[in-house]
Amino acid sequence: MTISTAGGWTSKAGLLVQDAGSAKPKAQSVKVRQMLELVGNDPNALSKTKMDQLKIFKSVKGFDPANVSVAQMGNLSNFLKANGLISDVTAVTLSNAGDKFDRFGIPSDPEAKFNALEYFAMQLDNIQQNGIKGNKYGAYLIPEYKKAIYVLQNLKTYGMGNGTTAPTDKGVSSKV
Repeated sequence: MTISTAGGWTSKAGLLVQDAGSAKPKAQSVKVRQMLELVGNDPNALSKTKMDQLKIFKSVKGFDPANVSVAQMGNLSNFLKANGLISDVTAVTLSNAGDKFDRFGIPSDPEAKFNALEYFAMQLDNIQQNGIKGNKYGAYLIPEYKKAIYVLQNLKTYGMGNGTTAPTDKGVSSKV
C-alpha cells in the first residue's frame, strides 16, 4: 500500500515525482506560533522503531504538514491507522482536517493545499477563546488535536531524516 501523494509526491507514468513548489509556504501568524509553542512536541507520538520496521520512510520522505491536501491527509491517516501507528480517533481527526467544506461536510476541493499544523492550532485556539473547556466534547477534542499536531510534527521530522532511527545508549548503564 502506498500513500501516493503524501509529502508533495505524485504518481506520473508509474513513477513517484516530487511536485516542484506548486505552492509557496506561507508565514505562520503569531497566534499560530504561540499555540504550537504551547502544545510543544511529543517525540513519542509515533513509534520510530515501528516506522523503521515497516520501511515507510519512502512514503513520508519530504512530508510537509504546512502544505498538504485533504486527500493526502485522508490517505495518510488511513495508512498510519492500518499499520497500527495511530488510533482510530486520531485517524478520524486527521482525515477531517481541512478548511473548505460544503454544507454537508464534504471537501469542496480535496486537492487544495492547506497548513494542517495551522488548522489544528487554530482549532485549539478557538476552543480556548470560546470558553468551551467545560463542554465535554470540547474537552475531548483538546487532547486529540494535540495528538494530531504531535503526529504531524513527528512525520515531518521522520521524513526529513535518512530513513533509519539511530540506536542510542540513552537509559542504558553498565558497570565496569
